[in-house]
Order: sequence, then C-alpha cells, then structure tokens
Amino acid sequence: MTIKQKRVLTIFIHVVCWLVFLSLPSIFNPRRSELTISGLFYDLMEAPRWSNALLLIAVFYFNYYYAIPRLYVKGKYTLLVFALVGSFFVFCLLNYLVIPLPEYVPTMSSDGTVPPPPHTKHIFSFLGNSFNLFMFIIVDASSFALCLYDQLQNTKKQMLNTQISFLKAQINPHFLFNTLNSIYSLTLTKSDRAPDVVVKLSGMMRYAVSEANMSYVLLSKEISYISNYIELQRLRLTDKVKIRYEITGQDDGKRIAPFLLIPFVENAFKYGVNSNDDSDILIQIYIHENDLHLYVYNFKVYIRPDIDKGTSLGIKTTRQRLKLLYPGRHIITVRDGEKDFAVSLNVTF
Repeated sequence: MTIKQKRVLTIFIHVVCWLVFLSLPSIFNPRRSELTISGLFYDLMEAPRWSNALLLIAVFYFNYYYAIPRLYVKGKYTLLVFALVGSFFVFCLLNYLVIPLPEYVPTMSSDGTVPPPPHTKHIFSFLGNSFNLFMFIIVDASSFALCLYDQLQNTKKQMLNTQISFLKAQINPHFLFNTLNSIYSLTLTKSDRAPDVVVKLSGMMRYAVSEANMSYVLLSKEISYISNYIELQRLRLTDKVKIRYEITGQDDGKRIAPFLLIPFVENAFKYGVNSNDDSDILIQIYIHENDLHLYVYNFKVYIRPDIDKGTSLGIKTTRQRLKLLYPGRHIITVRDGEKDFAVSLNVTF
C-alpha cells in the first residue's frame, strides 16, 4: 500500500468513526421509532447538534495535535490546564447560545392572571442536553488516550532504531575479520575469486551503512545481502559444514523492513558451525504474492559462550520490530531441540 493510499484510508476511517459517534444520540433517541429517515436527518441538522459536532471534532484534533504533544508531553501543565478549561468554557457558551428558549405556553394562574414568559434559561442549559456533556468527556479522554498511545509507539520505534543502528555499526566484527582474513589468503595465492569476494563484502557494507537506514527497502536487496553473507561464510568453512540455501519465487518489487531476516541466518552460523563437528545448515526463502516465508535450520554445536553476543540481541530486537512493524501480519515459530534448532517466519507484505 502506497503512502497516498494509506492517507486516503486514514481519512476514510476518521470520517466513518465521526459519523457513527455523532449519530449515537439519534440512534439511542427514545423517540427513534417514531422518527422517519428524514426526521433523523433533520434531528442531526439542528443547530445544537451540528454546532456541538463541529466543536467536538475541533477539540479532539486540538488535543491530539497540539495540547498533548506540545503541552502535556513537554511538561507545560499550566498551559494544558488553561487549554482544557478554555475548551470547556467554549463548550458551555456554545450550548447556552444555540439551545433555544423553551416554548412558552401561557397558563392562567389561580388568581386569573397570566404570568409573563420567562426570558432566562436554566443554569444547566450551559451544558446542553445530557448527552452533549457525555460526548465531550469521551472526546477529551479518547484524544488523550490515542495520542499517548501513539507517543508510546513512537518511543518504542525510536528505541528499536537505536538498537538497529548499534547492530549495523558493529556489522558483526567476527564475520568481518574472518572475511578479511579469507580475502588476504586469496590475494596471497593470487586467486581469481579475490575480486568477487571484495565486491560482495563491499555491497554488504554499502547496504548496512546507507540503504538500510530507510524504513523499508526492496526485498531483492535484503535477499542479496543474505546471499552475499552466505557466500562469504562458505569461503571460510570446510566441507564438514553442509550449507543448503534455497530461494523460491520472485520479489517483483516487494519491499520489507531492512535487517529483518539476517539475524536468524546469522544465528544458524553462530550456533551451527564448529570446525571439529559436522554441521548442517538449511536456509529456505519462499516468496509468494502477498507474503514471505523464511525457514532456518541448523545442528547445534559447541561454541564459546563469550563469542558474538550481538546475535542474540539481534534476534530479540527483530522480534520486537516484527511486533511493531507487522502487527497481526507475521507468525514466528521457534523449535529449540536438544540437538538442533529451527525457526519459521511468515511475513505478510
């Protein structure tokens, strides 16, 4: 979905929610069974109704876009109180001005005189009908709740971005050192593979430093990063490590969050490779029309407990990113056996 389509969808959802919310008094009107469709429409179009509706909409967006992020979040509580009291004062004044005087029906008193019509309103007319005050409170509370929820989500994303930046800054130093040592060995033997290895490592560095700073990248670039990583790992490993890497389907311009898949692949090489043991690593990527499936499997081998601690942090961070970036659009299953480890991830675009 493009940015323009998301904006249109957001506006549509806001309009529908406001229409439903502002129609609640008519829907629950005790006389609703007596009113026709046109009667309900005219009920909505009465001055007290539509004027209150415009005020409620203004109060919601004023709180959401200004009062909470610029006053409450920044600790300007005095100005916030003035803003809330001011909006309530406008609400009371509006209801006092737009609600008409009660219809006067002259009645003769016991002494034969007719009292003059009242020229003042009851004090409670400042609040309008009972549902007006109730809806005002709901709008105030919901604007605060939604804005604070968004602020919390943004804070979580900023924390995750900081963690991702930290991980990218490391670019897995053990992997980098091993690759440089392999390149050095190839240059000593004047191997024809040396230039290709340098190109692969250069592409990975470029992706990590620049392109991965974006919120979403082309899936083809993410897969290219994984492919280069695996090929460079093959370079330093012996025949005792069996690596199977399969890609099925076409990316067709699909986009994905950067560094979303690589932590699971790195984890397989961290816990599934030992120079003294036979190893088996299986990495499968299935690209479908609307989703992507990643399956990673590896034998468990002994490793030093102090080596490459960044990988476990990368997996933890990735799981948090999945919850924020793909809520309800991902399924992750981890099988941690005694001798092997497998992770299955399905992400819907």
